[in-house]
Amino acid sequence: MAKELVSSRHKAFAFTWLIPMVMAVCVTIGVQLLCQWAWQFRLSVPAKLGLYFSVHFFSAWLLKRYIVNQFGEGGEQHPGLNWPRPGIHRYLGRYGMVLTALPSMALTLLNPILLFQQIKLLACQLSVGKRVSTRATDIAGYKNKVCYRLPFEGRWLVYNGGNSPATSHSWDVLSQRYALDFVMVDHTYSRHKNNGLAVQDYYCFNQPIVAAAEGEVISVFDRVAQAPLPGFGLIDFLCCHFAGNHVVIKHAPGEYGFYAHLKKGSISVKPGDRVGQGELLGVCGFNGFTSEPHLHFHLQDHPDIYCAMGLPVKFTGVEGEGVHSDPVHISRGMQVIQRK
Repeated sequence: MAKELVSSRHKAFAFTWLIPMVMAVCVTIGVQLLCQWAWQFRLSVPAKLGLYFSVHFFSAWLLKRYIVNQFGEGGEQHPGLNWPRPGIHRYLGRYGMVLTALPSMALTLLNPILLFQQIKLLACQLSVGKRVSTRATDIAGYKNKVCYRLPFEGRWLVYNGGNSPATSHSWDVLSQRYALDFVMVDHTYSRHKNNGLAVQDYYCFNQPIVAAAEGEVISVFDRVAQAPLPGFGLIDFLCCHFAGNHVVIKHAPGEYGFYAHLKKGSISVKPGDRVGQGELLGVCGFNGFTSEPHLHFHLQDHPDIYCAMGLPVKFTGVEGEGVHSDPVHISRGMQVIQRK
């Protein structure tokens, strides 16, 4: 793996996010086969679901304890735990998302398209780990080849993301290691008005998304319908791409911007187009693997997200609390606005 990965205390597993899911599936299938072979009966659907989620939660807990004990990293508490929760999660509390997101994520395994994408991502990212292990460049200290602005107008909150294992969007998914999730909030950090059960309630929905730097549009995916039931924390297990509708732009050699979860039909560019910095790409939507409207943005070193290593990005002309340099790395919990 890359230089900073080799020395990292977090190098134990490449895909910790998949381990509980795989263990739960294997144990559930194994128990089902054992019951049929030894006692000639089949588990009921509620029993299978109960077994799956029990194993999932228990293995996730064991894995977390193992990593903390072995590598001494408990991680930082996500500031979002203290922010208002959307939709029904106002009543379900801080663990409510577990009751909705995990079951719907498990159902993605029944969607052959999404199952194939997840297997492909796993296989290709293992290959990426080997590829970057031979690179002399320390990716954690990577210097951007061009200047990047924020990919939106107005004030947004970095809900997820950062350049450390504790703050990273998805540290173990190499292509998304330095990814950032952006939302808009009010003065209370609420991400929506009313009850949050309609996409129009969310402040970032339909907001313009722009190119962070000039470049060439490499690919466009615009076939994912809007996800159902905003405010419930469900993952759309019937969608046809985990990233939803997205645009990939080559901003420089070896630097590709990935803009995800755009509203279907709003994307205004096509492959081969040249775009200028700040040019409109589409508007923020609600589709793919997401529990609510937001913009996902990251840089990667390859046009294909499956085969890419994520790259840190510094933004120029950023204003906001915690911004003390220009350009600047931004991290979760920061509210930022692009200086005119």
